Amino acid sequence: MAENYYQNMRFLIVDNIKPSQEILKQFVMRSTNKQVDSTHYAQDVASICQQKPYDVILLGYDLGESQKNGQQILEDLRVNGYINRQCIVILITAEVSQSMVLAALEHKPDHYLCKPYSLNDLDKRLKDCFKKKSFMSSIYQALDDNNNELVIKRCKRAIAQDTPYKTECLGIISRQYFELGLYEKANAIYLEHQHSANCQWATIGLGKIALNENKLTEAERLFKILIKDYPLYLSSYDWLAVTYEEQFHYLLAEEILEKALLLSPRSLTRLQKYANLCIQNQHYAKATIAYENNYKLAHNSIHHCADNTLKYVNALIAYAPTLSLVDAKKMNNKAFTFLKQMTRDFKRSDLKIQSHFLGACLFEITKERQLANEEIVKGEKLLSKEQLNIAPDKLIEISEILKKLNKNNLASQILIKSEEGANKSIENEKEAISLKEQAQADIELGLRLYKQEKYPEAIIKLQRASELFPKHVGIKLNLLQVLLVSYDKTKPSIKELNKTSNLLLEVGDSKLTLEESEKLKKMQKKYQQLAGI
Repeated sequence: MAENYYQNMRFLIVDNIKPSQEILKQFVMRSTNKQVDSTHYAQDVASICQQKPYDVILLGYDLGESQKNGQQILEDLRVNGYINRQCIVILITAEVSQSMVLAALEHKPDHYLCKPYSLNDLDKRLKDCFKKKSFMSSIYQALDDNNNELVIKRCKRAIAQDTPYKTECLGIISRQYFELGLYEKANAIYLEHQHSANCQWATIGLGKIALNENKLTEAERLFKILIKDYPLYLSSYDWLAVTYEEQFHYLLAEEILEKALLLSPRSLTRLQKYANLCIQNQHYAKATIAYENNYKLAHNSIHHCADNTLKYVNALIAYAPTLSLVDAKKMNNKAFTFLKQMTRDFKRSDLKIQSHFLGACLFEITKERQLANEEIVKGEKLLSKEQLNIAPDKLIEISEILKKLNKNNLASQILIKSEEGANKSIENEKEAISLKEQAQADIELGLRLYKQEKYPEAIIKLQRASELFPKHVGIKLNLLQVLLVSYDKTKPSIKELNKTSNLLLEVGDSKLTLEESEKLKKMQKKYQQLAGI
């Protein structure tokens, strides 16, 4: 069973089946002297990982109806930077279908385990993962720090020391060269290892360089070879689709992504790209099906947004006239359900207006004109009330729907208002300059006071700047930095720690750049040390 090298590792167990969760918990508790955390509720995982760093996450795939699945949780954790590359994630699933396995591999868990499994199986996978993370630790840290040159240096050192993970190190080095624009160096690695075992990434790299140099025929040839030799290596389909688009072969791009989706239908980004191509190629039946699948897959994921509903309904409006009246009404019922859910999830007036007008379009198709007119009246009434509060780009979207309803005069009026709104926003920006100048002065003074170690005064200035611009992430990060450094000097109260914890969560819920994410992660670690977590 597990050896002593697990003893200082933090484990999180995510499983909605109580007996299974308890078995895993008992196994882990014998292996570590750290507290073992567990949850059965998928929605809690992201916030748990924001509060505490974990070395191992044992992640169930199926966590119950209407909850995120393990694949969606893993994507959320990785995209938002809630876990780093050194965290071991083992996906545990009862499903062994090809589509599930391929979907899991695309989101790159460190390992996956199929039920039923033995604890010996789990222990073996944990040991394999632990050995790899130990060997690659410094490289993964440099990758997390986005330090390309240090990544290359450490990979070369690992190869010189005869690492068992040489192939991965070569792949990492070549990607760093590519990102740095050092294409000749990347190309040399790709050419040398193109025909080596488990080096499909080398052919992908050669194809990407060919694309970058506009050698589209060569790129197409390389990606086609890869698909022929390794039909389950899915990124080659994506890159071939990109190549076809560069050649303006949109039908071929659609067809190659369709083949990839037959193998792995759960890839959201691929599905979205495919659906967009179907619309471009006027294949409205395929687009409607693809957008519906996208809507369902995205619902519990980080990809859940109003746009998923709007694209589905617009595709259906283009497709429904080709259906029988009975089939069109069935499809409409589904669309109305999606629209209702959208306005419930995203409480924006422009979406409610679009929902009414799109509903009218659907009723027009099924010749239910009285219901269509009722929706138009509701939409026009809400538009009249809310128009001044709607962003110009959203007004343009509304005007496009009105054109479908032959409301061209109203559509034109809205377009004029959207232009006026755009001009007004420029005036508002000028008015905001004075506020920005005041906030900037507070920030500069706050940072000067911080350097002088006058922490209370610095905190007051930064808090005032944050109040002027409550959605500004940069100001909040500066404020957090001063708060945390000041806590090193003076013992903070529980109330102060709670306020800081809330601010960390608030920033964590914002859209961050990579640099901001890295700053936040360091501050979260500092907070955990101070709070004794």
